[in-house]
Amino acid sequence: FLIVFYTGLLQISDILYYGYLSGGRRVHLFLMRCSMDQEIYAKCLDVDVQFLESAAGQEKVKNAVMSIMSGNEIGVERHLAEVFNMGKNLFGLLIYSATIIRAAPFFLPFLVFQTVLVAFLHGRAGEKQAQLEKENQENLSSAMYLKTESILAQNGKDIRLYRLGKWFSSFFYQVIDKIVAVHDKEQGNVTKVEALEKLLTFGRDLLIYGYFIWRMAQGTLSVAEFLLYTGMTAGFGAWMNGLFTAYVGLLQNNTYVDAYRDFLKVEAADTGKTVKPENPGQIHEIRLEHVSFRYEGNEEDTIHDLSLTIRPGEKIALVGMNGAGKSTLVKLVYGLYQPSRGKIYLDGQDVSKLSRREYRREFAVVFQEVFAFSFPLGENVTCRREEDINRERLKECLQKADLWERVQEMEKQEHTYLNKDVDASGINLSGGELQKLMLARALYKDSPVVILDEPTAVLDPIAESSMYDKYYEMTREKTSIFISHRLSSTKFCDRILYMDKGRITEEGNHVQLMEKQGAYAYMFHTQAQYYQEDEKKEKGEN
Repeated sequence: FLIVFYTGLLQISDILYYGYLSGGRRVHLFLMRCSMDQEIYAKCLDVDVQFLESAAGQEKVKNAVMSIMSGNEIGVERHLAEVFNMGKNLFGLLIYSATIIRAAPFFLPFLVFQTVLVAFLHGRAGEKQAQLEKENQENLSSAMYLKTESILAQNGKDIRLYRLGKWFSSFFYQVIDKIVAVHDKEQGNVTKVEALEKLLTFGRDLLIYGYFIWRMAQGTLSVAEFLLYTGMTAGFGAWMNGLFTAYVGLLQNNTYVDAYRDFLKVEAADTGKTVKPENPGQIHEIRLEHVSFRYEGNEEDTIHDLSLTIRPGEKIALVGMNGAGKSTLVKLVYGLYQPSRGKIYLDGQDVSKLSRREYRREFAVVFQEVFAFSFPLGENVTCRREEDINRERLKECLQKADLWERVQEMEKQEHTYLNKDVDASGINLSGGELQKLMLARALYKDSPVVILDEPTAVLDPIAESSMYDKYYEMTREKTSIFISHRLSSTKFCDRILYMDKGRITEEGNHVQLMEKQGAYAYMFHTQAQYYQEDEKKEKGEN
């Protein structure tokens, strides 16, 4: 009767667990992981860009993504699964403990001790394994890098031209040897623990079976009871091991859960800031007072104690050598970065106290690195969902950007997907067309401050001249800041600021700076010389 009762109870538990709970659990854990994954990417879109670009920010993002995307057996999902496993094993353990206490209560402490000892040994082995796996991450990253680089199509010509195949292979085998050596250590630890577990289990079975056989010989235990109690004591260890294995799994995956929580604790860029600019949509005065900025990990400031006033409607050009701090300065101006020291004011309002979302509405920025998202062309221009697009305004902006006729040639016109990541029928725009797309985007936003961060760097001189004309028309009644390495394009600006090592060293219009015969004039004459040589070559070819 007891055997039938316990067997039936365990069979019902198995049916419920494997027939319903296990499958349902997997589905719910997967959906929960998807939901947490969404939270991470939503947070990425919400946190401050300066944090996101920093080494610490990148590490937090990487660890948070790893906690979710490592799969079913590692990370947050495994952590949650182990909570469920602990409950299941605890239930089985209680049933078996009740039976063992009924048969031989003095065996229970012994069984608990033996199982705890085995679980402790497994836990220590698990900790060592986790440490070894952590050590192996660098080797695994190196292997992934080598594999990725060896199959990239653009690397094929260099690998073959410079005979890098053997070089790649030798590095790859070195990395594989390191990975195998670490795995050998892991397996050695596991083997030792398993051997000791088998020895302890043998001693346990010898003692318990001997006791119950002795009771049968004395006539105080029936065959049915012998089968029941020996089965229960043997199974007790399995439940205890399962309980402690689940606990060890919880501990091992705690770091992933902590990484997920740690990233979600990062404050959003606009937390607690609700103040809006006083003159939205109007041309603004921008003032910087003793602004300095230093990138994380750098020993020196990129921007040094810089003070500057940009008057409403003024056109400013920022010029200088690479690394002078031009792009960093404009990122500070439009609120992508926050000053390490000093203040920035918009019409007298301290920018640090304004809602960044509202503040950035006042800026339209065209960057040097032009690219299109793999969405429909119209949504790329408007940055709005299909149903929220102003069609007339979209058409007007595409016409001003000289892109309307090209769009009309497309089968789906402004509904055409760009690139092929989302839609296989998507199209790829040329470099010049992408520049026009960025111009149309800035026109559609129609912000009172326009920042152009070397937007024509990839264009040829003729296309560049045409694009400058369009930008000039676009910024006619706006405050604008223009970064360029090609000084011939800065003549239309009201004021030119020459930057060197994070400082403004020369200031004035084109004529004034040429008269000074300083760094600006030297750079201009040097570039003019190259342009003249190119013209002579072209005439000679013609």
